Amino acid sequence: MVSNKENASRWLNMKLNEAKGRYIAASLLTVLSAGCFVVFSWLLSGFAVFWLNDGLILPATLLYAMLFLTSRYIFAHYASRLNYSAGNIVVSKIKKQLYPILLNKNQSDSVSSTLLVTRISDDLKPYFSFFIPYFIASILTSLLLLAVSFCMEKWVGVMLLISLGVIPMQMMVIGMGTEALHKKHINLFLKYSTVFYNRLQTIAEIVNLDNFQSQYRFLSEKSKLLNNATTNVMRIAVLSSAVLELFVTICIAAIAIYLGMSLLGIMPGSSYGKGYDFRVALFLLTLSPYFFFYLRKFVSAYHDRNRALASAKLMMPLLNEKADKPLLDLKEKFDTFEIDCLSFAYPDYPVKVLHEIHLKFPSKGLVLVKGISGSGKSTLLKICAGSLFARDGMVSVNGKDNKWSRQWLNINSSYMNQFPFIFDGTLRYNVFLEKEVDMQHQYPAFLDKILSKKEAGWDTELSHNGKQLSGGEKQLVTLARMMLYPKPIAILDEPTANLDADTVGIILPQIRKLAEDRLLIVASHEKMFEAFADTIIHLNR
Repeated sequence: MVSNKENASRWLNMKLNEAKGRYIAASLLTVLSAGCFVVFSWLLSGFAVFWLNDGLILPATLLYAMLFLTSRYIFAHYASRLNYSAGNIVVSKIKKQLYPILLNKNQSDSVSSTLLVTRISDDLKPYFSFFIPYFIASILTSLLLLAVSFCMEKWVGVMLLISLGVIPMQMMVIGMGTEALHKKHINLFLKYSTVFYNRLQTIAEIVNLDNFQSQYRFLSEKSKLLNNATTNVMRIAVLSSAVLELFVTICIAAIAIYLGMSLLGIMPGSSYGKGYDFRVALFLLTLSPYFFFYLRKFVSAYHDRNRALASAKLMMPLLNEKADKPLLDLKEKFDTFEIDCLSFAYPDYPVKVLHEIHLKFPSKGLVLVKGISGSGKSTLLKICAGSLFARDGMVSVNGKDNKWSRQWLNINSSYMNQFPFIFDGTLRYNVFLEKEVDMQHQYPAFLDKILSKKEAGWDTELSHNGKQLSGGEKQLVTLARMMLYPKPIAILDEPTANLDADTVGIILPQIRKLAEDRLLIVASHEKMFEAFADTIIHLNR
């Protein structure tokens, strides 16, 4: 039976195919870079020998050596850029696959989902951008330098080969149990980050209720636990680096001692007296540290592998979960939407968020959902979007059963929450998605508010859930998507929360326009929606 760790490792390696071409190109550049360094070392050792032995200075030789050294860095630079972009491509595709699943299967709030996606992305990117490239580079350069070393002096090659076997073994020993530490750290980060965020959101209420000191002590305890977990992870990283440097130092020292004693005639090598000379010794001594160059980087990135394995184990149950078999006629025209005797409680939560809800929605127009915080507004909206499945009660579209209705709602509704998710990519991609070229001339005019502030315009690069955009700009981008990709039902959760008056003035007319030809369900505390809402629903516990 294959272990979970092997499954996670295999799953991560399968994702490499998403950017296989870039990894291959980067590997070729890495080999060229290593080859240039070999030539540089040979030329430099020749220059040094002629200078020391014969007093001759050969500027042409030194110039060629510098050219090859420069070429080595140029090739390595472009290889690292290709590897980094390959990692971004792989992680971006994983995020695009993961986040919709979290929305559809989510049993927590949007903040927790976004934190999970962001944390997992931060854990996976070093694996695909650094660990895998350094692993490949270590193999390629080691094979090349071992071949050169065995051709020049077999005992130097033997010592390098032994170190090549010992270092991965000691890393495997150190890595045992590290994955569990990373998994614990991720879980604590997600758990306490949500707690910290919620406390920040309610800081005014905490101060007004004179509850600051107790909350401060509570957060301090959680912060200490998270810091301890982080410290444990860092200890492993420091330990692995220290052990590596010890082995590298011992190996290079052994090679230097062997070559020096051989040249002195104290410890003759197999090639001694048969062309074995000072130039070869200098050449091999120059190559030896470079032999460990990528190995050092590979070992320093080894903890990135453990982080990635821990994150993969969290993702695999979500990504590998079998979706419900699609039912027929999911593009059926929207006619009626009713909710009867609906009750809903989250797993392991004893209190029902929704209790005995009876609703009949119109085929078009704006339906305003009101209620105090905790009354279940967001939960009701997720059920209406097909993201949550209601087992108690009926959620029926066109008179069909719950299962069919949920799938229909999932396909035929668009959803915007308070914290919109922004993909890694350009502003153009985030608005137009796959149809950016055909639909660019049709974009809503309110996006000019964003474009006027961005020097790169549509080519503005967005990352880390759109940190380059304000909250209002994210809302505008999401609203533009809903207008460019219209669905029979549009759902907005607090669309004007925390927005400035100017942005609200832009969004409101667009929301009213959306409600003219479809069903628009809005959850909000704002009284401004009451003026033009066709139906108002009040939720209470």
